[in-house]
Amino acid sequence: MKKIDWRNPVLVISVGMVILIASLLLTTTGNDTLLFVIMAFLTPLVALLLGVFGLQIYGRDSGSKDDRFNAFNYWFAIGLIMLSLAEIAGVLVSLSLNPQQMILVIALAQLPGLLLWGIGIIQYLRSLNAALGYVKPNNLLIGLFLATTLSTISLIVVIVTQYPTIGIIESIVLSPIVAGLTLFVIIVFALVWIFRKGSLARPLFLILLALLLYLIRCSLWLFADAGLEAPTDRVIAVEAFILCGTALLMARNLGTIDT
Repeated sequence: MKKIDWRNPVLVISVGMVILIASLLLTTTGNDTLLFVIMAFLTPLVALLLGVFGLQIYGRDSGSKDDRFNAFNYWFAIGLIMLSLAEIAGVLVSLSLNPQQMILVIALAQLPGLLLWGIGIIQYLRSLNAALGYVKPNNLLIGLFLATTLSTISLIVVIVTQYPTIGIIESIVLSPIVAGLTLFVIIVFALVWIFRKGSLARPLFLILLALLLYLIRCSLWLFADAGLEAPTDRVIAVEAFILCGTALLMARNLGTIDT
């Protein structure tokens, strides 16, 4: 059975802890502006570096039909790179747009990276389902589509009826993102449960935590009117990126047979 090399993951997690502690210190001492400036540079840099490292690890074997777990990590690595570009775009548009417009632009910019994460999750779910025979493949895809569509529509209806202060355009743009991330969280939680006794559970659990943090971030955009100008917004993002990158580093010596 292959083992996890803990050296690089521990290093990345340590960096994440340092960033979190420093952010808390800056926030409690009233240095929100300094924290905002630091995180504006640090967040896309962390996502880009971890995405590039992940791409170097998994890019060579991404086309292998025998290892869907490598493909899963490959899509997450590319997603990190795309999300780093979205964070850079967020810094640029924050200089000219008001907070409401900024959230909409950045939410749309986040979509390619989040969709790549979704591709990785759904492909791995389909591969696992084909091996274990839980559900017919077509029924699985139809179920995922219906779940996403119905949850998105339901969320929009709830927002329109219960939160009239939230703009209709905001709800239309952000509701599918929140619904999609919720679905991703549920799927990855199921994967963690399936592999709970094996080595794959550890990187998958970190992916689950990263998705939860990103879901919290996007939910705050929608319900709490907390945009990129909030000091804690990019702290949440960078911690999610670090968890995701750590998972990629942990999984480099694992494969689909290591359950």
